[in-house]
Amino acid sequence: MNEKILISIFCYNVGQFIFDVLEKIYSSSHYDTSIVIINDYSKDNTISEIYRFIEKHKSKNLEVINNKKNMGYGYNYKLSFDFAIKNNYEKIIFIHGDGQYPPSQITKMSGFLNSNTLVFGSRFLDLSSVKENMPASRLFANRVLTTFINLIFRKKFTEYFSGFRGYKISDIKQIQFENLSSNWIFEQQLQFIIMNKNMKIEEFPIQTVYENQVSTLPPIRYCLEVVVNAIIFAFFRKS
Repeated sequence: MNEKILISIFCYNVGQFIFDVLEKIYSSSHYDTSIVIINDYSKDNTISEIYRFIEKHKSKNLEVINNKKNMGYGYNYKLSFDFAIKNNYEKIIFIHGDGQYPPSQITKMSGFLNSNTLVFGSRFLDLSSVKENMPASRLFANRVLTTFINLIFRKKFTEYFSGFRGYKISDIKQIQFENLSSNWIFEQQLQFIIMNKNMKIEEFPIQTVYENQVSTLPPIRYCLEVVVNAIIFAFFRKS
């Protein structure tokens, strides 16, 4: 019996990348895996590139959700979880529409999800790639924040900021994720809860890719939110 796996792709102004990302997903033997694309009110040619791909492949496994305004990263996470739960998927795997994460590793991630609640691809398990490709400011911030989080949660993960993540839906149902932030910090809040619940987490190496991607993440505000939320979830809020 085939597993029900959902691939969720967030898109915001990724017109130059999304067609290639979808091609790589199909070429990685996922041409029949269900895909939901959440277009978060892109202003470029993202949506036309998505439909160009659908037309080329006559895709029947791909659903597009167009937000009527920019709703935020955490909101799109919640939308994806709700979609997966409503349609009885067993696993959900998140990959960005800007080509930063490897579709070729989706199968490996799915395998790890058989025995874990959360699985993520860590760029810091491939040190030569991360040192060569990650901008120095991001590398420094990642190291400092990861060390801080590991210290207060007593963990040893190599990073907390990879967006290439997969979750077991049966475990996600046990978490009130709808109460979490609708912004970027959602991903870390959810991981903090998973750690507090002593659910199983696995990380595996992926290469670091930074090309022409443009981040809308406010760096200083985000770093402060990570620190504040880490303290709250480590000492005051367990779920």
